Amino acid sequence: MKAKIILSSLFLTAFQIVSAQQQTPLDTVTTGVRQATTAEQQVIDQKIKDQAIKEAKKEADQSEKEQRSLEKSQKKAEKEQKNYEKKQSKIASAEKDFERAKDKLASEQKSYDKNKMKYDKNVAKGNMTVIEIEKQNIKLSKQQIKIQELEAKVQKEQQNLIKARD
Repeated sequence: MKAKIILSSLFLTAFQIVSAQQQTPLDTVTTGVRQATTAEQQVIDQKIKDQAIKEAKKEADQSEKEQRSLEKSQKKAEKEQKNYEKKQSKIASAEKDFERAKDKLASEQKSYDKNKMKYDKNVAKGNMTVIEIEKQNIKLSKQQIKIQELEAKVQKEQQNLIKARD
């Protein structure tokens, strides 16, 4: 019986040794497979990271392009607004100059009419000497010339106003 126990213990020990020897290559293969799987996973992870970086870069470039386009259109709109305001200012200035020239012409015309009536009245009464008549004629001629100049100025200001509106 002792011999059976000793033989069975030897048999179990041998079985354990054989079993242990068989597990070692299995562990090595498993570890190798795990390392290969880990290496493959790292490669896959690196590819995913690279792709994500490329996509992020592409999106950043697209966003930058859109930003530049937006800034460009905003500058264009600001420039158009500035040009519009400038044109409105020119039109207002031209209208003001035109009105001022018309008022000046009307005032000068009124003054001429008043002086002409006064002259005609004095000539009709015979209160004026020849020298006074000549002086008055010169004065009226100067006023007529000034009226013609003012009419030309009104025409010019009207042309400037038309040009500003176009």
